[in-house]
Amino acid sequence: MKKQFPNCFLVVFFVAFAMPTALTAEKSSRNDAEDELKLEDLFPEKSLFGPSARSMAFSHDGRYAAYLYRPYEERRHGDDLWIYDFERSKAERITDIEMFSKFQRSARIVIEDRLEKHRKQNAKKNGDDEGGSQTDSESSEANASKDSEDKKSRAEQEAEREIFLTVSETDAADDYSPAYSGVSSFHWHPTENKLLLNSEGDVYLLESVRNPKLVRLTKTDERESQVDFLPDGSGYTVRREDTVIQTRFGEHLVQQLTPNLPDGETLSQYTLSPDGKRIALISRDGSRSGARTVDIIRYRDRFAKSDKVSRTVSDDEVQPQTVRVYLFEFDADDTEEAPLLKVFEEQIDEPRDIISTPQWSLDNEQVTFCFFDQENSEVQIRLAKWPTKDEMSKGLKEAEEKRAKEFKKQMDEAKEKDIEDGTPGRRGPRGGRTEEPELVEHLANTVYKFKHYGGPNTPSMVAPDFAGDSKHIVFVSEQSGYRHVHLLDPLYESVRQLTSGRFEVYPIEFSEDHQRLFVTATKESAAQRMVYVLDLESGDLTRLNKEDGNFSSVAVSNDGNRMIGNFVRYGQLTELVAQDGKSRVQQVTNSHPDKARELTKIVPEFFEYQNRHGHSIAGMMFKPEKWRKSQKHPLLIYVYGGPLGSRHSVDDGSYSSDAYFFQMYMAQKHGYLTIVVDPRGQSGYGGLFEKSNFEQVGKPQVEDLVDGVKYMKENFNIDDQRVAIYGWSFGGFQTQMCLYTEPDVFQVGMAGAGPTQWENYNSWYTTGTVGPSRKGAPDQEKYSLIPLAKNLKGQLLLIHGMEDTNVLFQDTVAVYRALLKAGKETQVELFLDPTGGHGLSGDVKRIGRMRKYEEFLLRTIGEGH
Repeated sequence: MKKQFPNCFLVVFFVAFAMPTALTAEKSSRNDAEDELKLEDLFPEKSLFGPSARSMAFSHDGRYAAYLYRPYEERRHGDDLWIYDFERSKAERITDIEMFSKFQRSARIVIEDRLEKHRKQNAKKNGDDEGGSQTDSESSEANASKDSEDKKSRAEQEAEREIFLTVSETDAADDYSPAYSGVSSFHWHPTENKLLLNSEGDVYLLESVRNPKLVRLTKTDERESQVDFLPDGSGYTVRREDTVIQTRFGEHLVQQLTPNLPDGETLSQYTLSPDGKRIALISRDGSRSGARTVDIIRYRDRFAKSDKVSRTVSDDEVQPQTVRVYLFEFDADDTEEAPLLKVFEEQIDEPRDIISTPQWSLDNEQVTFCFFDQENSEVQIRLAKWPTKDEMSKGLKEAEEKRAKEFKKQMDEAKEKDIEDGTPGRRGPRGGRTEEPELVEHLANTVYKFKHYGGPNTPSMVAPDFAGDSKHIVFVSEQSGYRHVHLLDPLYESVRQLTSGRFEVYPIEFSEDHQRLFVTATKESAAQRMVYVLDLESGDLTRLNKEDGNFSSVAVSNDGNRMIGNFVRYGQLTELVAQDGKSRVQQVTNSHPDKARELTKIVPEFFEYQNRHGHSIAGMMFKPEKWRKSQKHPLLIYVYGGPLGSRHSVDDGSYSSDAYFFQMYMAQKHGYLTIVVDPRGQSGYGGLFEKSNFEQVGKPQVEDLVDGVKYMKENFNIDDQRVAIYGWSFGGFQTQMCLYTEPDVFQVGMAGAGPTQWENYNSWYTTGTVGPSRKGAPDQEKYSLIPLAKNLKGQLLLIHGMEDTNVLFQDTVAVYRALLKAGKETQVELFLDPTGGHGLSGDVKRIGRMRKYEEFLLRTIGEGH
């Protein structure tokens, strides 16, 4: 006979057996909830990321690399100077708030604020509900303590020092507390390991990196800028408004290097010769302010108010401005007789007319620069040689004769006026000379010119400079279809292309002898910029970096053996890295919180496809976690589509809000297959791509995006009846262009701050990117989206900041009206930020925009799982 168990025992046994399973399930559910992607985590009010290092530069001996940096906790404050010692493989902070507190009241205020916060926090811990309020007696004691810092024990001083040097998270997040200015720029001594620093517009000398102490060199109301050592290190130069000042260490004389310019001219740019005895400078006269004003309506108060902002559009007359280049030799004998040599004069009357900064040859005898004439699409490389003794004498004689003639004319006119008024001698000018130096004309020759038919941003990158022999000129051009380095022989006006291929090259700096050029290049991938050295004689391009990824703000030692720069790639956030030789690579900074690293673990997949013309189009994608080709998923496309100088969207390590975070979120959370595409029209893929918008704005991109949808359908089985596209600024225009011209391909769009009426956008951009325009005639009206809006078939969300001074809010209003007139009221929605600018951030924060995106997509496209 079997033994029977009581029912109660069975129940107890079952519960006991089931409890661990239930607890495990509950714990697992809780962990899943914690690991779940949330928009609030991806788009916090403050950036996920910390600041990056900047302004990297090597010491003369290549042992040290200096840079400006602030840790994540100090993200709202200014940068300090840091030094990386390659021999010790160690980074050290050189300046801090304590060091500058000896000179700057603002730094002392920040220290007092940190100490006060610490006192309040301690009082709160000790149960003081008032947060550290003091009695009269305590306050008196505190004041007495402040007045007798020297009486504090060393231990007390060290404890207090640790408090104000450590930035708490409370202080880090407090945007309304005083902020430490830090260091804005620095320069190495040419032969010693000393540095000049600029902080709050004043100049400081750091006499040693091993025993850092600051010496204040200036204390003025005017802000000094462009601080640098003299070439021999005996002193330094600074710019104060329109003048360049020279000071030599140990001397009393403070010398103005820039001559007094003719009336109405202001200093724009300057460069000193390598020996420090001559200067090349650019002056400008006239104003290029906006030709018209437009009203921005603000809704912040009880009644709306309008603010006027200046704007120059494509059919406006550009205010002409004369630009001149002068050479000047400093008067060693202090006789004030040195002449001013005018080597160039041209009137700028087009929005994109450009002159580059003059560069000196190493022998101090020549200057080169380029001028881009937008109207003729012509780049002119100019060469100015210092005049011979005979040329100078002849020029001075002509200048003196001209001035004497003008002086006589002035005197005769004054005499006639005095006689007429009966006041003899009252009007005649005093003295026989002026404060201005003799003006000698010695014009530069055009040694090479060529038509530029490439991207709108390339002329600003030509930037000619001399090779080491002081005879040849190095410059960048797009004549081959891509931005490459060229070598010009001015004597024969012949050019040799040094780099070539379907990639782009961007100079960093020359070696000291100008025989090698350090560059970044997209040679191995358009999505990655690597570091190379270019031999200017052989044309050999040699890679320097070990790791694959994106490098920026790079400095290379003179011998090319060491480099330091910011490095990023997907799966690895931006950090400063140092490389010693080709094998030793060390991460120098630790800039980001753990949360940022946790949320950026997912790496997109790069891909390419051929458009209908055979061009390779770059893209990257995020797949749903359990993606299978047998299942159909909706497709979400992010696009920009316009020129961005040298940048584009499909970049390794570009952790942008839209192209990375929202795309990744929609793939992981809602099962979308998401892609980012760089169609024709984007920068960084050669001149053909960047110039593609000209006189057909948006059309090449539509073709490439349609071809992209086809590629995704054939290779990834996307649901071609659920295709959404979105973008911002130019991408907002491009999104609408796709929905209006290919409504059967793109069913849903989200268009942010798109310029729908190009005739109303700024002329600098439109005349280079969109097309030509006659003065007084809004020719670019033909590229407007307004007539196309009636073709909308799908669902469209229009987003705009109502205080946008870049792309005017009226552009979105105009296209919205056109859609309403076409009976599309059920197919279009407006999402407005009443106080937002071009990137919003008024009443609508990033998280609000992303929530709206998510809601709109789920309502129109639906879930993707």
